Amino acid sequence: MITRLVPKLNAPRVVIVGRPNVGKSTLFNRLFGAKRALVLDEPGVTRDRLEEQVEWWVKGKRYILNVIDTGGLGGDRLGEEIAFQVKTALERADVVVSMYDGQTGYTPADMEVTQRMVRSGLKNKQIALIAAVNKVDDSVHADMVNEFYATGIADVVGLSAEHGRGIETLQETIIERLTEAGKISPEDRAESEIDRVPRIAIVGRPNVGKSTFVNAVMKEERMITSPVAGTTVDAIDSLVKMGDKEMVLIDTAGIRRKSKTEQGVEVLSIIQARKAVERANVAILMLDAEGGTTDQDEKIAGMIEETGCSVILVMNKWDTMRGKKGFSKDDAAEQIRHKFGFLRYAPLMFISAKERSGFQDLAELVYDILEQRRVRITTNEFTNWVRAESEVHNPYNVKFYLCHQVSRHPPTFVCHVSQPEKVHFSLHRHLVNAIREKWGFMGTPVRVLFVEGKSRTGPRRKLDRSSTGRVMRAPKIDDGMTAQELTYEPEVGFTVDADFEQDYETDLRSIPGDGD
Repeated sequence: MITRLVPKLNAPRVVIVGRPNVGKSTLFNRLFGAKRALVLDEPGVTRDRLEEQVEWWVKGKRYILNVIDTGGLGGDRLGEEIAFQVKTALERADVVVSMYDGQTGYTPADMEVTQRMVRSGLKNKQIALIAAVNKVDDSVHADMVNEFYATGIADVVGLSAEHGRGIETLQETIIERLTEAGKISPEDRAESEIDRVPRIAIVGRPNVGKSTFVNAVMKEERMITSPVAGTTVDAIDSLVKMGDKEMVLIDTAGIRRKSKTEQGVEVLSIIQARKAVERANVAILMLDAEGGTTDQDEKIAGMIEETGCSVILVMNKWDTMRGKKGFSKDDAAEQIRHKFGFLRYAPLMFISAKERSGFQDLAELVYDILEQRRVRITTNEFTNWVRAESEVHNPYNVKFYLCHQVSRHPPTFVCHVSQPEKVHFSLHRHLVNAIREKWGFMGTPVRVLFVEGKSRTGPRRKLDRSSTGRVMRAPKIDDGMTAQELTYEPEVGFTVDADFEQDYETDLRSIPGDGD
């Protein structure tokens, strides 16, 4: 059994190596327990080394270890860089899984990988070697496994990464070798007892310095960085300390314009970037001081806002602007605020990944945002506050019955009112701004929704985590809209977080019905 886990320092490392298209990323995903690496039927998709921590249950005992996927060796325009990444991974490995294609047999290219890379990288270290023969899907191919004892590797495991066959045997072999070497022992702590580490997604268009930033934080060449835009393909997690703050940085592929995203790798890169933001606590939108902001930056910012993730705008390469007349931080900030008007709540920072400047302040800002995001407002306090605020900005005299917080991710508030369709846009905007002024929520989108709350039916029905209410949302504002058009459109769902459900049900019972 495999479970995704919050990071643990000093866990043993299992490195997967092999030539392109033998199924390394498929095996990595299988061992990780989710589709973490990109998998396409074309060689060379994985370029960086991907490292992810997993929890395995082997023979009834719980183990934590890191699994590392590496780029395919041989035949790539970034061959030297990939070879360097593999070499770096091997230097830190505790177990190496050398992967082969059982259907093609032991090829000269495999032999070169085995002899040149694996042996040369491991000759001075006591590291276990395991040969994983992939694509062994039936008894015919199973007979071919014996051919791979020619590698000189004692442990040869036949498997099918795609279908899951042989994965348990591989896991048992890995744990046995690590146990023999004294590098692993069963965990006696429950996962819930492990301190959570915030996840920070680094997103932006190509070549704004995302990987350079991660490398600078880690003080090593963790990613391949290249002047060729779009070098990073997978979203890559790295457990780091930025200043004195611990966090997981998720570096993502640069998101290109639509016209440049027709190939499979580019399309999947966009999907991976969005998924990275969705599983992050904070997104850092990396901007390029030298190249300026673009419409693509604005679209990426919109994607982040849609997910509800907290966000920091980070202007990188500020060192290149030093000494330029007529262009100050105030000038840049004014331009950025104009460009990203819908992210007025997002703090702006200026850094230089090249000079490693601004990192401590950025780390402290991340933790400040997370602290404010944890705020939970009681229903009584929030209802009384909203009623008082609505007396000033309520042109249609909408009656507020009860208002409560239903989520922290993002902070979401539901107001039960008499006529949600008559809630004026100016009232919604005022409430959001006033919430920020009173409770903060720096860097985090705030959602305020309105549902019809007078009737005994409708919203009073049970709402579980997947339920939706009759919610009103703000329309897109176009020039020339009348005041009557600036109201809310119906039928948009909301979710009640698990830790809010009990209070939510209790609150619903207190809403007055007709005649109350």
